Amino acid sequence: MGLVRLSVLFVASLAGFGVQGQQEQTFRLCVPHQIADACRDLMAKVQVECVAARDRMECLDKVNAREADFVAVDPEDMYVAYHMANQDFSVFTEFRTKEEPKAEFRYEGILLVRKSDNFKAVADLRGKKSCHTGYGRNVGYKIPITKLKKHGLFKLATDPEMSPLEKELKGLSDLFGSSCLVGKYSPNDEVNRLLKKRYSNLCELCERPDICDYPDKYSGYDGAIRCLVENNGDVAFTKVIYVNKYFGLPVGDAPAQPAINPAARAQDFVYLCEDGTTRPITGPACSWAQRPWQGYMGNGDINSRFQQLQPKLQQFYEEAKNSADVKKAAAMWVDQKNLLVNRVQPVLPGEHLNKAQYKDVIERDGPFESKIKLCVTSQLEADKCDVMRRAAYSRDVRPEIQCVLKGSRDACVTAVKDGTADVVVLKGEDQPTGTGLKAILYEKYAEEDVMVAIADKGINRDQLAKAPIEFDASDPRAVSAALFLNDKRQQRVCPNKLVSTPGAPIQIVSAQDLTRLGPNKVLVCENLQFEPTSNYASCNVDHTLPTGIYVRKTVTGQIEDNIAHAFVALSDKFGHGAKAEVVFELFGEFKPGAKNVLFHDRAAKFGAADNKVGGVDPVYYKQLMCQ
Repeated sequence: MGLVRLSVLFVASLAGFGVQGQQEQTFRLCVPHQIADACRDLMAKVQVECVAARDRMECLDKVNAREADFVAVDPEDMYVAYHMANQDFSVFTEFRTKEEPKAEFRYEGILLVRKSDNFKAVADLRGKKSCHTGYGRNVGYKIPITKLKKHGLFKLATDPEMSPLEKELKGLSDLFGSSCLVGKYSPNDEVNRLLKKRYSNLCELCERPDICDYPDKYSGYDGAIRCLVENNGDVAFTKVIYVNKYFGLPVGDAPAQPAINPAARAQDFVYLCEDGTTRPITGPACSWAQRPWQGYMGNGDINSRFQQLQPKLQQFYEEAKNSADVKKAAAMWVDQKNLLVNRVQPVLPGEHLNKAQYKDVIERDGPFESKIKLCVTSQLEADKCDVMRRAAYSRDVRPEIQCVLKGSRDACVTAVKDGTADVVVLKGEDQPTGTGLKAILYEKYAEEDVMVAIADKGINRDQLAKAPIEFDASDPRAVSAALFLNDKRQQRVCPNKLVSTPGAPIQIVSAQDLTRLGPNKVLVCENLQFEPTSNYASCNVDHTLPTGIYVRKTVTGQIEDNIAHAFVALSDKFGHGAKAEVVFELFGEFKPGAKNVLFHDRAAKFGAADNKVGGVDPVYYKQLMCQ
């Protein structure tokens, strides 16, 4: 009996080991919630579980906390991971192009010069004619500025009245004799025009110097080479792969293709290295910085079993290329021109970025010497501010944000007044009067996102005057709209007495939600007239005083411009509909149940402040709020 019992226990222990072994081969991929459905559809066959998160920043936290195993990342996300406490991330598989599957990095930023110019030092670039891919781009702008500044060749103007943007442009204008640097120097058309006029030598080599914007024959990776070879430039800032294509040299393992310019001779051009030496373009390049490939990055636990995951990802990627849903495949970074390349050994993000010299490019602070001290009033706001700070810095939003935690809104207002903080974000009901602060930006909403009052088509005047209202009491915009409508109905009540009645004949909703409410509805205008639901632009009860970005009234000039620049850049990169919203969701529920943290969840971007925001009178608004 003892032997039988022992054998049973042994078999049971083996079975348990088998179950445990199966569990160890379960893998969890974290994805932003916007692409969770795409992940589940495309990963189902390879049995990879999809873990939804707010955005990629939260995915890094989930992977770090072992709530997920791995995440797809950009090099900028690797930078964030490198700076996380207790991080132990590593990149084990990369998205590479079929053209260069063996290239260690996605691209190499190089300086291409004419051999006959006999360069002997980097300093020989002074006064030369430069050809750039475009303003603000990595290879043609950020890498040159970062590296030439390090060599003491590129210098920033010290004029305190000059904008950070202009300081960089002036530095390039002073360094080079003439250039082709296309693009929008400023989102403001008039500022863009003035800067291009003031530093006109930066556009002299372009196909259309008077426009100096895309499309231009001498812009982009190949255009910069044409600018050098065909337009009498002296140096081109571009990528190795485009040099090879232009001169008909081999790319990766593929045989050489016909040159883009058969008249150009490869032996007439060389790479200029950081030490002042040159190399023939027919051999290995001396790159000034490289951008790593995108890749899959996991936590330390994955290091012992990534070999079991890699085949699953290979299967997913190749099958997803044949998916009928092209949009879902693209959301999962599936590209017909790419393939997954498995690393034999995972690489730590910090080591990877340092080897690529890309960490220096990310940390290019340029002319922004000081940080923006943003005052927050709770630990929840501080947590969001910190995530925002990390995402913003990794993606070149400057000046850098510094989070300052105070105990209350009043404490933050005082901190901004006395200079221990620079900025406080104030919602409409919290916005002060006569406190020495001013708004420089306000939240803006999508055109179709206005609050409307709707009712059944059969409602009569008496019912309209007396009927209760249903609205989302957790949404400040819906509350404001309900207070506004009640005021027009001669039913003024204070917010603490306002009640939402489920199933009420009148509802307050966003015009974005009208289609799901059916056709038998009409809008109630502020004059209490009825109109079709298509007329929401003119017939609405939106009376929101939006959240504002507040600074001291005494802050003017360049400091104010720097703060405004940073917050506009934040919403351009991470606002609703922006490409990088999956990286960090600036507007939206920060944590489950945590609504309107710092900013309103449904805001779309930041825009310039007006005396009356969206036609809302602040005095009347405060009356509605019983303040």
